[in-house]
Amino acid sequence: MKPTLFLLLLLSPLFSLGQDWAPVGAKWVYDHDSGLSQYLTTIESVKDTTVMGKVCRQLVTREIDELMRQDGSYYWDTSLVSTDYIYQSNDTVYHFNKFENSFYPLYLLNVATNDTVLIRRSKTQCDENEYFCARFEYVVDDISTMSLQGQTLKVIYNSATDSAEWVFNRSFIGESYPIVEHLGSLKFLFGVSRNFAMEGGIKCLRCYTDASISYKADYWDKDCDYLPPLNGPSTIGETKADQFLVSPNPFISTIRLGSDVTVAYELYNSLGKMLLKGNGLEVNASSLPKGVYLLRITHEDGATKTVRLVKE
Repeated sequence: MKPTLFLLLLLSPLFSLGQDWAPVGAKWVYDHDSGLSQYLTTIESVKDTTVMGKVCRQLVTREIDELMRQDGSYYWDTSLVSTDYIYQSNDTVYHFNKFENSFYPLYLLNVATNDTVLIRRSKTQCDENEYFCARFEYVVDDISTMSLQGQTLKVIYNSATDSAEWVFNRSFIGESYPIVEHLGSLKFLFGVSRNFAMEGGIKCLRCYTDASISYKADYWDKDCDYLPPLNGPSTIGETKADQFLVSPNPFISTIRLGSDVTVAYELYNSLGKMLLKGNGLEVNASSLPKGVYLLRITHEDGATKTVRLVKE
């Protein structure tokens, strides 16, 4: 095993990027696993800006969710997830940590097979977004190249270390999405929580496009922004949990579980951290900030249902 590469210490790049990361207009479209209503996550590079003296690209992440109105009809809702800033210096792409007001290296192409790459150390006390507190680390399994529109891009196959809490692959369930120069991880640009895998979580990159190159996953044969027809009420194959009419959505403070018997519930943030847990007919979420949440309901017969909620 080669020595761990702590990215902040790498000052002399040996590999020069042939591409400009995240040019303005670039767009990533990510599919989600089944289990919830169909939806997408998108990231768009919207403009150049300056952060702490660095010329950066501003990236805007949004989620497209299927929500239900009070009358039972459905509609596609687009919500803002985060605004991020990255910049490229030689072989390294840096990401801005808004909580510490500093940049850290997110991608490094100057690596070799069997290198262990430590992107970020863990924090024992986390008062920030979980993403910035978890240990982010992987091993380089292999290095290859791929061609897009006549341009050769470096490909880095990787797997999580045993101590990693944030990863580009959940290796223990067989994921093997590589890092591709210019596109980032084919799992998700900013990685995912290693241990949290709920229904409807991010699956992988469906499409990437900018002015010079484009990528579409082999499994995908439709337009990149395709959304399926909105779903209406259905009773086919429903369990007791499926019949719960969780409302309102979006909500302000209280979530009604739509059950005539007490049920168990767990409420998670979008990064998989459990925030509330209990039993009852409703959930008091008045203390939580605005954002996107996942509510898992368990009926007394053992059936479960997961609902994506938005707090306004």
